[in-house]
Amino acid sequence: MVLALANSESNHQLVVCADKQMLAERAKHLGIDVDLIDYDADAKPQPHTKGTLVVDHIPMAAPAVIGELNEANGHYVLKTLERAAQGCLSDEFGAIVTGLCIKG
Repeated sequence: MVLALANSESNHQLVVCADKQMLAERAKHLGIDVDLIDYDADAKPQPHTKGTLVVDHIPMAAPAVIGELNEANGHYVLKTLERAAQGCLSDEFGAIVTGLCIKG
């Protein structure tokens, strides 16, 4: 779902807290052309550019497999939420939008 943001329009910078390799694999699988840009916390925020996603890379513990729950990545999900929350608390980010979470 987050990959759909790449083709949206926004006057704000959109930062995705996720595993960059996982996003690249999903984009390829779905046939979505997206340029994944590394997030730089020290750079001035820029408005979103169509066809791109700014990614604050948080590595997964194990590769994701579509449709399969992997308990090894449970802490990964928590790390992405923690990073986003810390970003909001420090005024680095203005909001959090979460994706779907599979609970097993």
